[in-house]
Amino acid sequence: MELPVTRCVCMQLEFADLRRLASAMDMDFEALRAWSGCCTGCGTCEPYVRLMLETGATAFAVLSPEDAADVMSRGRAGTPPDEKGPPGQAAP
Repeated sequence: MELPVTRCVCMQLEFADLRRLASAMDMDFEALRAWSGCCTGCGTCEPYVRLMLETGATAFAVLSPEDAADVMSRGRAGTPPDEKGPPGQAAP
């Protein structure tokens, strides 16, 4: 069983804390990254942070390379997820 992805490891930032911050300060991805430093180390957490902002979830299954690429392209283009829902959302 894989553990859920719940944080930016490089900056030791929990997605739950980032979600609260983004909500309280009405931040989009770029503002959150600039303010917190998330996604500026190795970058592995970027698709998860984008999914967090998109869905409100803070725990995710490990994304496949294809799902991560989909999230990244969607986030950069500003397009919503398709009908099947976002990938990688861990069960509550």
